[in-house]
Amino acid sequence: MRHSSRSINDVFGHLVWLVLVLCSWRIAAAQAQQAPITDPLEAAALNTILGRWGKKASPEWNISGELCSGVAADLSNWDNYPNLNPFIKCDCNYKNGTLCHITKLRVVKLDVVGQIPSELQNLTYLEDLNLGYNYLTGAMPSFIGKFTSMKYLALPFNPLSGPLPKELGNLTNLLSLGISYCNFTGELPEELGNMTNLQQLYIDGSGFSGPFPSTFSKLKNLNTLRASVNEFRGKIPYYLGRLTNLVDVAFQGNSFEGPIPASLSNLSKLRNLRIGDIVNGSSPLAFINSLTSLSNL
Repeated sequence: MRHSSRSINDVFGHLVWLVLVLCSWRIAAAQAQQAPITDPLEAAALNTILGRWGKKASPEWNISGELCSGVAADLSNWDNYPNLNPFIKCDCNYKNGTLCHITKLRVVKLDVVGQIPSELQNLTYLEDLNLGYNYLTGAMPSFIGKFTSMKYLALPFNPLSGPLPKELGNLTNLLSLGISYCNFTGELPEELGNMTNLQQLYIDGSGFSGPFPSTFSKLKNLNTLRASVNEFRGKIPYYLGRLTNLVDVAFQGNSFEGPIPASLSNLSKLRNLRIGDIVNGSSPLAFINSLTSLSNL
């Protein structure tokens, strides 16, 4: 009887072990099955873009061929990985956590040559795009205006040319636009005034001409305006004095006419003011007395 009892216990123990193994296998299989995947259209687009540029995804964010994996899919800030370049970040909360969309793309200072690829327009969930300090040529494509979730757009120090597309005005969620030191031509589109959430505008050294659009008076959240070394002419807009969140303004190296508008005296938050190369007319500087935060003139 003792032997029979021991045998029953052994069999029972093996059964328990087998059940645990099967349960563990099923749990692992379920987890593997539910692992989020990158949107196939976006994955194909990004792979095409990187391949065309002769670049590869890092194994730190491209685990086993899945682009939105590793550090690309975690919740950390991508600024924590400055050496990952190119780099993406993803949002994997779609379809109950089974689908990822690419929300950020960084390809900076990698000597990328050619036009902005048409495949980029398939990354429709982009919120942050930084392609600065490369050799991108041709016009900025109008499809950039389709990225209505975009908050940060940076294309500085690229020999991009042609007029700026008016479709940029569709980016009403944009917080920062950086297109300094490109080779654009023509005037700034009035539609840019629709970007009412814009906080930073960097357009210095980019070949723009004509007067500043009157629609910029709507950019009430603007705190940084860098517009030096262009071919702007006409009056420095009086409405600048109504953009009371301005902290940093640079206008030197243009052909603006004097006088400098006295409305600038309303800019109590202004810390940096650079205005030079004023033509025609003297400019009283009494407005400076009201700029109590000014530290750099």
